[in-house]
Amino acid sequence: MTQRPLTMLDQVGSTNDEALSLGRAGAAHGTAVAARRQSAGRGRRGHVWESPEGNLYLSVVLRPEVTPARVMGLAAACGLGVTDVLRGASLKWPNDVLAHGRKLAGILVETARDRDDRLFAVCGVGVNVRRAPRGLEAISLAELGEVPDLPELAEALRDGISERVSAWATARGDWPLDGIRDDYLARLAWLGEEVRVLANDGKTLLAYGTLETVDPWGRAVVEGVAYAAELSSLRPLD
Repeated sequence: MTQRPLTMLDQVGSTNDEALSLGRAGAAHGTAVAARRQSAGRGRRGHVWESPEGNLYLSVVLRPEVTPARVMGLAAACGLGVTDVLRGASLKWPNDVLAHGRKLAGILVETARDRDDRLFAVCGVGVNVRRAPRGLEAISLAELGEVPDLPELAEALRDGISERVSAWATARGDWPLDGIRDDYLARLAWLGEEVRVLANDGKTLLAYGTLETVDPWGRAVVEGVAYAAELSSLRPLD
């Protein structure tokens, strides 16, 4: 089995920043940085990610050899890698992991170029192990009756993410979700249910209706209209 380096830290500003630095220096696919606490964690669209001690913060360097058109499927592949490890969890389009309808983990994928001008990505994951962030309708593994050893969980997630991404990258097809779409739909929360489509500000309602599918481009299809992850997100109807 390929050895994938993992550095476990007590505290760091941002594991994604650390992994981006490693990637720019040429770190191999699967190289990872994990921490027990972050002082400057971030989430999607630049939101601050609350990072209390007792949870796990992990970032993995990824080097999938795919065409530019397929890169949009990378976050979905990473999400599947996380749910391969966190059994029974589901995926909230576009980038969260749920348990019992509440947020268990968040995923942030960022891309950059290394010193040889090669494109690479970093997948950052924050998992609520002992504590759930306040005010986010979140849940922790402790509430689910599990408190795994953090280094062991970090290793399992690093392997789950890097292996899923490798398999996705070698799948045949030209669409972003080729090779993983069936698995993604099987783990997708609220499929066939009524949802709200919100703009990036999290407040502006764009539409509501039945979540029909996620298309091969990775867009959520609600009442026949496709919505891009870069512009919108989903919530269940209250």
